[in-house]
Amino acid sequence: MVKRFDRDRLPDPVSGFEAEGLTLKGPGLWKTTACPFHGGRDSMRINTESGAWRCMNCGEHGGDLLAFVMRFHLLEFMQAAERLGAVVEDGTPSRPRPKATLSPAAALALIQSETWLIACTALATADALPDEQDRARLIEAARTIQHIMSEVPA
Repeated sequence: MVKRFDRDRLPDPVSGFEAEGLTLKGPGLWKTTACPFHGGRDSMRINTESGAWRCMNCGEHGGDLLAFVMRFHLLEFMQAAERLGAVVEDGTPSRPRPKATLSPAAALALIQSETWLIACTALATADALPDEQDRARLIEAARTIQHIMSEVPA
């Protein structure tokens, strides 16, 4: 089944941050809490309407609860959305993505362009390849690939 993100399923900011173990304190729209990123006791501010958050000490910040969960738990977007219960299956069977493969000619063309890039870099910056023999071998490899490419039908 295909999974998709549903923003409406995200918990409200207050309960979401509290579920992450934070204790929100203070009056008003912006609440204070401990910063889990650097261990500060009362340096993080959380907007109880939008979920925006910022540590006034270490500078960590984000626009909503989802961004916090991604950053704090080092998760990708959909992983964080799943953790927060904001992912649904839409009933469509998922299809495996076909592997992208290169034809032999395309692979050689890619190798050719990368080799020329390396050769040009080595020639332009002596520090990249300081040994003259190594530079000569690299240039010869680029020429060999160029020769092979000239014999491969397009």
